[in-house]
Amino acid sequence: MKALLLFVLAIFLGSACAQSDQNIPAAVKSKLKALYPKAEELKWDQEDADFEASFEVDDVEMSVLFNGQGKVLEVETEMEAEDLPAAVKTSLDKDFAGYDIEEAAKIVKDGQTTYEAEIEKGEIKLDAIYDAQGTLLQKIEKKEKDEDSGKTEDNDKEDKD
Repeated sequence: MKALLLFVLAIFLGSACAQSDQNIPAAVKSKLKALYPKAEELKWDQEDADFEASFEVDDVEMSVLFNGQGKVLEVETEMEAEDLPAAVKTSLDKDFAGYDIEEAAKIVKDGQTTYEAEIEKGEIKLDAIYDAQGTLLQKIEKKEKDEDSGKTEDNDKEDKD
């Protein structure tokens, strides 16, 4: 995959700023090393008071969000679109007919698992978040980068009931 799903998450949760390894609390670095000793290509970002590590393990892109004490808040793991649960694929086909799945990920937060599909149709780009039963939980519109500034506009979020 060309872009880390981390960036989608960073935009969704708030502004992220790059951090050098020296600015990361020892408890956070220690927890990452204990959980993912084979992590490669490590990059740190700070999201408000939390710290996000993006990395690869066995050629699979991952990101883990930690609080300052090293507690894991969220784990995002890339996956192939064909590996999404059948219910999610069925709902995607129904809810977003004609869209192509560019990237997919499994997200575990607070003991709950959701699935994210980055989809596009022409110039329209969205992130669709589903539960394992195929219920659309959230649709996030992704804006194009501003050609002059290179900045991405804020995303419009639409929660589904």
